[in-house]
Amino acid sequence: MENPEIKGKSFWKRPEGVTGAIFLAGIVLGGGFLAVTLLPILIPLMANTLYLAIMLVALAAIVYMVVDPKMRNLIWYVYKSVMRAVTGLFVQIDPIGILKSYVDSLEDNLKKMGLQVNKLRGQMHKLRTCQQGQRNQ
Repeated sequence: MENPEIKGKSFWKRPEGVTGAIFLAGIVLGGGFLAVTLLPILIPLMANTLYLAIMLVALAAIVYMVVDPKMRNLIWYVYKSVMRAVTGLFVQIDPIGILKSYVDSLEDNLKKMGLQVNKLRGQMHKLRTCQQGQRNQ
C-alpha cells in the first residue's frame, strides 16, 4: 500500500498567515493613503530634474525587487519570518512547546484525578463503616 504524500498547510492557512494577511491589508491601505497624501508634494518635486532622477531610481529599485525572483523570494521569506515572530507573541506555534504545555495539562489532570480517587476511597470507607455499624446493631 502506497503512502500518500503528506502536504502541510499553506502559509495563508496557518495562524501566521492570518496575521500576515492582516498586516498585508494594513500595508496596502497605508501605502494607498500615503500615496494620496504625498501626491501634492511629489508633483512639484518632479519639476526639478535632480529630484525626478532620485525618484526614478527609487522606482527602478522597487520594480527590480518585484521582477527579480531571488529578491522576491528573499522578501517573501523575510515577510514569513516576521509574521511568524509576530504571531508567536500571541499564539504558541512551536510544536514542541505545544506538546510540553499539553503534557503539563495532563499532569495537572492526573493530580486532580488522584485527589478525586482519594475522596472516593474516603467515601467508600465511610460507607463500609456505616454498613458494619448497622450489622452490629
